[in-house]
Amino acid sequence: MTNQKLIHQVYFWLHKESDLKEFITDAAPMLGRCKDVAQFIMGTPAPTEKREVVDHSFHVSCTLFFDSLEAQAAYQVDPLHLDFIQKYSHMWKSVKVYDIAI
Repeated sequence: MTNQKLIHQVYFWLHKESDLKEFITDAAPMLGRCKDVAQFIMGTPAPTEKREVVDHSFHVSCTLFFDSLEAQAAYQVDPLHLDFIQKYSHMWKSVKVYDIAI
C-alpha cells in the first residue's frame, strides 16, 4: 500500500461570500505549493443543470494528487498546510474531505 496513489478532494463552504476572492487568490493556492503535492487543481461549482444528485452548495473545491500514502501523510504536517489552516480556517464554516485510491 505504500505506493498507493491517491486523490485528496477538499470542499469548502465559506462563512461569507465576500471572502471568496481572497480564498481563491491567496488561501487555497498555498495547498498546491506544499512539496509533496504532485498536482493541484482548484475550482468553484460549475454552472451545470440543477439536479437532485448534484451539490452546488460548496464555494471552493481543491483536488490534490499524491504519489503515495506517505506523501499525503507528509502533506498533513507540511508547515505550509498548517499555516494555511492557522491563517484561513476562520473563513470556512464547513470543510469535507474525500480521499480516493487510484
